[in-house]
Amino acid sequence: MTQADIPPTSEKSAHDLGFERLVFFSDAVFAIAITLLVLDLKLQTGPNGDILWDRLIPKVLGFVISFSVTSFYWLAHHRLFKTLRAESVGLRSTNLVFLACVVFLAFPTSVISEHPTTTWAVIFYALSVATTGLAMGTLVLVARRPALMRPGETRGGTLRLCLRALGVPLVFLASCPVAIDNPLPSTLLWMSIPLVIRVLGALGGWIGDRLDRAGVAAP
Repeated sequence: MTQADIPPTSEKSAHDLGFERLVFFSDAVFAIAITLLVLDLKLQTGPNGDILWDRLIPKVLGFVISFSVTSFYWLAHHRLFKTLRAESVGLRSTNLVFLACVVFLAFPTSVISEHPTTTWAVIFYALSVATTGLAMGTLVLVARRPALMRPGETRGGTLRLCLRALGVPLVFLASCPVAIDNPLPSTLLWMSIPLVIRVLGALGGWIGDRLDRAGVAAP
């Protein structure tokens, strides 16, 4: 077979390949990030072979919290990319920054696992998670461009995704001032994340629907 017999790659298929590579790479990074979280889970025993539960339990709790947060970000990332049909240089760059934040979470997780009742450790962890959430919100804004979105996507849909993405960083940022006085109540505040996301999602849906209807009604 000669070079002339090989069909040229169309512009559309090249775009499809680039978009698929971006999605597959992102999923692989999430898988690695979640795997890194489990590396801190090592059974520690005393001189008589008894399990040191006071050292193990904070590590397990740190793993559970970070696994839940990372899983939320993966779901948000998956939900966002289901609405897209193409990628761009800006989207690739912003996605890399977001993924860097996701992978970095393994480090603050190890810190808070070692110092669960220390103010600076709790604040450092909260700021790290919040930064990742803000990077996710930025990714939504960069990705939701008419040239990149699937047909039928609207500005109301962009608003819904943005508000849902802000749920986690809002809770963790709000917990920082609380941690200055007492780290324990601030960590308990993190348990409200599912409720906050649900409320923001409902609010985004309500405002988004009206925004879309106003856009249709406009001349």
